[in-house]
Amino acid sequence: MVHNLRHGTGDRAPLGEDRQQGSGSVHFFYETLESPYCQKEEIPIKRTGNLFNIIISDKNLETAIYEVNKNHHWHGNHRPNRCTAWVEETKAERVRELRKIIVNGFVPKKPRVTVRWDASAQKYRTISEPIQYPDQYIHHALIQVLQSVMMRGMDFYCCGSIRDRGTDKARKAIQGWMSSDIKGTKYELCGDIYHFYDSLKPEVVMERMKHLIKDYRTLDLVWRIVKDGIMIGAYTSQWFANTVLQPLDRLIRNSGYCKHYVRYMDNLTILGANKRNLRKLRKLIESWLNEHGLKLKGDYQIFPTSKRMPDAVGYRYGRGYTLIRKHTLLRIKRALGRYRKKVKKGSRVPVSMAASVISRAGLLSHCNNHNIYMRLYKGDRVMRKLKCIVRSWQRNNGLTWDMYMKLRAMKREMG
Repeated sequence: MVHNLRHGTGDRAPLGEDRQQGSGSVHFFYETLESPYCQKEEIPIKRTGNLFNIIISDKNLETAIYEVNKNHHWHGNHRPNRCTAWVEETKAERVRELRKIIVNGFVPKKPRVTVRWDASAQKYRTISEPIQYPDQYIHHALIQVLQSVMMRGMDFYCCGSIRDRGTDKARKAIQGWMSSDIKGTKYELCGDIYHFYDSLKPEVVMERMKHLIKDYRTLDLVWRIVKDGIMIGAYTSQWFANTVLQPLDRLIRNSGYCKHYVRYMDNLTILGANKRNLRKLRKLIESWLNEHGLKLKGDYQIFPTSKRMPDAVGYRYGRGYTLIRKHTLLRIKRALGRYRKKVKKGSRVPVSMAASVISRAGLLSHCNNHNIYMRLYKGDRVMRKLKCIVRSWQRNNGLTWDMYMKLRAMKREMG
């Protein structure tokens, strides 16, 4: 294990490690690396180095602690999260301990596995949530540094699980294409990758990361995180998944078989002027996926947009107008019905219900469904009342957490 944490700033050594000027001694022993991908190899691509020292820096670890703690103040049953409180109280010690864990070889703990119902996809998902300390803090510390590296060369319309690249970006793109380019949107190829996270192998992720990073200590940390699989629920998984598919995005863009293309995680929406070219492109996509241990789901479709409206990221797209999906509209009506039933009985409206109705109502504001919006909400200021409930909950939550932290501090002083 590594005991010397001094990293030199002198001449670069052949494998990317820091070498102290004049001493000729290397302060990191590569025989401690666990990843089989941490071997010297000639890769003709400009890669990024000197990342490990940034990952274990005080500023980066403190930012990771802040990012994790701000969303982990309370458990599901509104019990205070003692782990978050403990980390905030001993932040300086935790930063030093996290650095030591990373340098000496991070060993992930067994995640908490739960099965949850995904209402939008209408299926159950197995969620593997990493242990909060130290796993989640180390995951955030790693991604904070690798984010700029992985986004370099990312397709402009690669959306999903990336800040400022959500459903709105994909929706606006498809709306613009359907309105302004009639010839280039005559046909659509839509499909998604079969069991993407379950099928994505750690070796494929490491091969991709090795093309972006030349810091072998960072590669070793990535391998320790992904060697047990790309799990739904881990903060790192969504970033690695998007990064692995970047070469596929470039293949589709440079094929010349399509006019427009947007990808939302593993869902592909491709528009073109020629059905024959889209069939050729589908074979290219399947070939690339097979080479990387993945598979295109069998329910892919190629159809003319004049006979059937393209359907993506929750909306259906026509020439100059956009409609919401029928089953999404049905869920909005049911959520509003449950809310009005609570109000009629005089019962307290849970904040989760209020937030759900606000979120679903926001979907209607991005499509041509004004009449439906007015008919559902009936002008009774539903949104104003719901926003008051959410604001009140957030304010009380902050005050309650501050009071809890003060009580803990008083107990420490008395004890």
